[in-house]
Amino acid sequence: MSEVSKVRFGDYPASVAKAMDLAGAPALLSERELVIIKPNLTNSSPPPVTTPVAAAEAVYDYCAAHCDGEIVIAEGCGSGNTADVYRATGYAEMAERRGIRLIDFDDEPTVELSRDDALEFKTLHLPKIALDAFIISLPILKDHSFTGTTVAMKNMFGLAPKRIYSGSWNKSKLHSPSTDRSVYDVCLYRSPDLCVVDAVVALTGMHLAGEPEEIGLILAGTDPVAVDAAASRLLGHDPADLEYLALANGKLGDMDSIQLLEA
Repeated sequence: MSEVSKVRFGDYPASVAKAMDLAGAPALLSERELVIIKPNLTNSSPPPVTTPVAAAEAVYDYCAAHCDGEIVIAEGCGSGNTADVYRATGYAEMAERRGIRLIDFDDEPTVELSRDDALEFKTLHLPKIALDAFIISLPILKDHSFTGTTVAMKNMFGLAPKRIYSGSWNKSKLHSPSTDRSVYDVCLYRSPDLCVVDAVVALTGMHLAGEPEEIGLILAGTDPVAVDAAASRLLGHDPADLEYLALANGKLGDMDSIQLLEA
């Protein structure tokens, strides 16, 4: 059975800490040499298109209290330049104020990996820094035009370097011929170690220009399939109808037996 914490939002520091506590994060973070916090900064738009900087700062503070290793924030944005997106969304200011290293996955050295069991990408280039680090996927909860929802799993698209996977936009080659199958493949190669979902104000209808909806929750868990399934239900989706989750179920996680830890 996969556990997903579901915490009613009060403020970011307290609610993130409670959700991560329930997800068992202290034991997971201890003795880690490098923790990567991966928000969803697909472009320079404000929340709820992108993950609020306050959510990332709360996750950083929690990690700093439970880990002696380096904690960084990393992204490879979906459009534009990641450094510009960091500035536009407030991450650059926060990082400078707090002394946090910001990483652009698009500039990092990559490793070419291969898997015969991948559906579309039998080989995939991923940043070397992401392979041994502890990765926390920190998405904002959104509907998505291609995959139904975009939560912790699709958020991992940011790892794929645009110099290899760009076309009409930075990650466009991951969206053809099947975005759902690509989500499965990317997470097959590198699944998040912990997922923390900002479902305080979600984006409904469309992932870049939808309607905000106040949900008032923070979710967390180590099973990305279970976390994405629980989060997708908040937007009115049946996870079984979402192709990327149906593909991943039983292989990358379990959405058939979820225990919600509510607080």
